[in-house]
Amino acid sequence: MKKFLTVALACCIAVSGCVAFAACGGGTDYDHTIIFYSSQGKNLTPTTAKAIENFEAKYPGWKVDHQPVGGYGEVLSKVRSDLQAGLQPDLAYCYADHVAQYIESADTVVDLNEYLTNAESYTYEADGEKKTIDRIGFTEEDVEQFIPQFLEECYARNFTGATQYGFEEASLLMLPFVRSTEVLYYYQEALDDLDETVPETWDDLWRICEKAHNKWDTCTPLGYDSEANWFITMSEQLGFGYTSADANNHYLFNNDDAAAWLTELHNYYEEGYITTQQIYNGSYTSALFVKGAENGGLVFCIGSSGGANNQAGQVYETQVARIPTTDGNGACISQGPSLVMLRGGHKVKNTKEKEIMTFQFIKELLDVEFQVKFSRVSGYNPMRRDVNDNEDFQLFLDGKDEDGNSLNGADLVASKAVNVANELNDCFFTSPAFVGSSVARDQMTSVVQYVLLGQKPAAQALADAYKNCGGK
Repeated sequence: MKKFLTVALACCIAVSGCVAFAACGGGTDYDHTIIFYSSQGKNLTPTTAKAIENFEAKYPGWKVDHQPVGGYGEVLSKVRSDLQAGLQPDLAYCYADHVAQYIESADTVVDLNEYLTNAESYTYEADGEKKTIDRIGFTEEDVEQFIPQFLEECYARNFTGATQYGFEEASLLMLPFVRSTEVLYYYQEALDDLDETVPETWDDLWRICEKAHNKWDTCTPLGYDSEANWFITMSEQLGFGYTSADANNHYLFNNDDAAAWLTELHNYYEEGYITTQQIYNGSYTSALFVKGAENGGLVFCIGSSGGANNQAGQVYETQVARIPTTDGNGACISQGPSLVMLRGGHKVKNTKEKEIMTFQFIKELLDVEFQVKFSRVSGYNPMRRDVNDNEDFQLFLDGKDEDGNSLNGADLVASKAVNVANELNDCFFTSPAFVGSSVARDQMTSVVQYVLLGQKPAAQALADAYKNCGGK
């Protein structure tokens, strides 16, 4: 027995945290442990650990097991697999098209309207004592501070087929966590050498790309980090169509206008003006951008505002602007994780209490103070308007740390990116969510790559993608 206890103690010291201790001693107490899947990297998990620490201090007897399981695709795959086995998490990062697949698992996705502004109190027992939560949900004033464009995409009316699974159009299938958009990273020094200003339109940008390529022959002027985002954004700016919520006509992208734009893009690629993530060995083009135009890098990089920390120049200071517009249309994509609550995992016996406590953790993640801290570290924009009233957030927008000292390097680039994205809320758009919408997105990545490289004519690439999505 003494030997067994020694081994068990060594195991639990090696793996920190109460949940890990339970695992060493015979399994996690799923009835009192919130399982949370995310795609957070090592730079973000320490910040989230603080939110978990605050939650566990407020609600004795409850724990959060945060499991970063990889990228968004890996989260989707793991949740779908776990749903089949009845082992789904209580909370997970998601995109809308993920949730469009989860709702097919009967009575699993929680309609968060039940908790959003629930003013009731709740009493639970921990260690033989009664603990009371004064208010289950947010106040009405809190919800009014949620950025409307972010909240709107979370309702079932934006999910094709949701009503057939028992949801109403006003059902709330997820909540926004943080958001990013695409922005234009650039070097002012390069523009000065070219006697140019920041491009406001795509025509401006292509004209500058030509001058840059002529001046620095090893320079590829523009890197775009997401082929799919490029196609989807231009479908909105140019109006040629991408997808539709109409179950009888989901896929709109197979058209002449889309083919014309892709063909134009191929010509610019042939001139040496463009690279993209897939063409650049599957790596973000920010790795080229930071080198600078004179050193075989880029002049411009279009990438996520949430990836600003990777865009700090090695030679010159990185500047940030909105992406170019088309005929005054400045539509830009809204992306970033939302939170979906799932019920029934691990055959818990206290389903309702688990949902209530999971919602308390959501409240912790959407708290103003936490949203500020997460934005500082990640470069993502908070989902609440009242964050702008926070003194620390204002310091961040002013390019200063919490002590008022000037930011530099990656932190300064993140500040600039959040500033730009913060002004674009009215320009954001989202695409319809349905089973197959994630397939369409993957196909657009391939379409742009095929056409740029000359592996397929634009019309053929679009027709093949349409067929791969199940179109007739």
